[in-house]
Amino acid sequence: MTFLYPTYFWALFLILIPIIIHIFKFRRYTTVYFSNVRALSQLKKEKKQQKHLKELLILASRILAIAFLVTAFAHPFIPPKNASTDTNLNKAGIYIDNSFSMLAGSEGNNLLEQAKQGALNLANAYPADTKFALVTNDLSLQNQRLLDRSMLLDRISAVQATPARPPLSQIMRVLSQRLKDEKNASPNSVYLLSDFQKNISDIGRIKADTSMSLNIDLLKAQQSNNLLVDSVWFAVPGRIKGTAETLYARVRNNGDQELTDVPMRYIENDSLRAVTSFDLKPDQEKTVSLKFTARSAGIKNARVELTDYPVTYDNTLYIGFRVTGRINALVIHGNDESAKYLSALLKTDSLVHYQEVGWQQVRTGDFSKQQIIFLTQLPELSSGLTASLTQFIRQGGTVVFFPARNGDLESYNHFINEMQGNPFSANADTTSMRIAKLDVTNPLFQNVFSGPNPDGDLPEVKIHLPSQTAQSSALPILSLANGNLLLSESQPGKGKFFLFTLPSSQENRAFFTNALFVPLIYKMVLNSVQGSPLYYTIGQDKVIDLPFPGNGNVQSGMKLKGVGNSFDWLPTVQPLPGNRFQMKTDAVTQGGNYELTSGNGALPLAFNYDRKESAPDCYNADQLSEQLQQTGFQKVHFMTASKTELSAHFDVVHNGRQLWRLFMVLAIMALLAEVLIIRFWK
Repeated sequence: MTFLYPTYFWALFLILIPIIIHIFKFRRYTTVYFSNVRALSQLKKEKKQQKHLKELLILASRILAIAFLVTAFAHPFIPPKNASTDTNLNKAGIYIDNSFSMLAGSEGNNLLEQAKQGALNLANAYPADTKFALVTNDLSLQNQRLLDRSMLLDRISAVQATPARPPLSQIMRVLSQRLKDEKNASPNSVYLLSDFQKNISDIGRIKADTSMSLNIDLLKAQQSNNLLVDSVWFAVPGRIKGTAETLYARVRNNGDQELTDVPMRYIENDSLRAVTSFDLKPDQEKTVSLKFTARSAGIKNARVELTDYPVTYDNTLYIGFRVTGRINALVIHGNDESAKYLSALLKTDSLVHYQEVGWQQVRTGDFSKQQIIFLTQLPELSSGLTASLTQFIRQGGTVVFFPARNGDLESYNHFINEMQGNPFSANADTTSMRIAKLDVTNPLFQNVFSGPNPDGDLPEVKIHLPSQTAQSSALPILSLANGNLLLSESQPGKGKFFLFTLPSSQENRAFFTNALFVPLIYKMVLNSVQGSPLYYTIGQDKVIDLPFPGNGNVQSGMKLKGVGNSFDWLPTVQPLPGNRFQMKTDAVTQGGNYELTSGNGALPLAFNYDRKESAPDCYNADQLSEQLQQTGFQKVHFMTASKTELSAHFDVVHNGRQLWRLFMVLAIMALLAEVLIIRFWK
């Protein structure tokens, strides 16, 4: 036991007053004469003993009353275990976890509101002149300086849930920096109010700080079911008008109850386009498909949603994409005859904007407008054309190459090596050979064959250019009977490169008029539409790579606007080669659909909250204590209190267990004992 004001014990000299009164009897006696005092002597002896005991008890009660009263004024207390009595009360740090996981319910209120109420009570428990460092997940700039009590109360009341989720190590580093004080060596108390999700509590990376005394309020949510839309994707990259689409959505049940017949909706431009339902067992995930038809071209601001409570932020996943009305296809030919098969297939198709140009009249500046480029029997590939084609493919375009029978193999192979394909090893082989093998699992053959093996005879090839057997990243699609490649695919950068080893000449008419050729080329054209990512994740995709909307590299007047909300922002962009740019997304904090506009164009974007917040795994007190001790923190106190109990915890931690009230009660009891003895002891 320790005393806050030990000098008050000088007042114990007041105990001498009742002692002096007891010793000196300030009473007058009168003499009474009796003839026989024998009986009176016996009575006097008994009365004297009782009176002496009574006076001793009265003296003891008076001494105890004075002693207890003086001790109470000296403020006795028991110091807290494992805590220093010189903790700095001038500054304190408070961390309120305002991530989405704190919106889970507990005892009629969500965890975030409990944390805010606890922080308010904590602020009121400190002395009025204490300065506070308040840290939340958004690491707000307005909280960088220390706050007094009134400012702290206002800031705590204004705390809202945020998608930002910095790791705990960063939070501790910020608190350490804001509380740093070289003039005061006493440790600063730091209060962490959080549910301590495992996926953001990187305790192992926290550096122990001897200037901190940790106090943890480990908030626990009641067990609740949470169904979420985890991710979505299309079966093929691009969207084309009039085609049947399948959108896949991965859903997860983080609850402990089986869910049956749960409805899911696909909404596009505020119109319901598809509905499905599913069953899902506890702690399981499933992929659900939504089917619809792309009826019109243009920007589509869409979302996949379901209904679930109490956690709602992960019920909706926003996506943005553009449906292409026509696919731009360019054929660069060595002669008119070499393009006739492609022309017959694509020129009259309403979905294809078909163009032809001779190899000597190519305008490489127009490549950025194309989705797919066919090269048919070019005598050679110039260095300029090779460079432009390489850039086109790396930025997402598709190139299909048919060699010439007597073409320049050196220029061919230089380009093929750039595309990570198999270069040609020799001049044309005129041996007739049948196609013996094809990869039916390739997306080009999706929904082409009714079974695992194609029916009917595969076509015969009269002329082909053998390719080298050296290992490359190219995938074989068609192979001849002797093992030589007829068609292969490589994916340098974001695009695709298809290499045929046969010329598109009359000698190979059997291949180009076979039923295999039509779906093969048509799928290449359809799959050449490269869509941008359907959505980005807030807090993860901080810098994104995009094509300039509209025509040309137009940076002036670029705006990012929210769809259905008032968000309006002028982004800072960094131009990149190939009519692309980088944009920071730190200003986007709300999930939803957005449109990036510039000049006469617009680009659909969608941002979603990080689904890691939906993970229910949190540390318990034992796990948290063990890991913090391993990092070097020795002064760690766990609080299970909430609301006003947090103030009581503050008194115990910083002032110890107060005993002055107990001694005041004992003093009153001693005085009451004196009154009872005097009144009832006859």
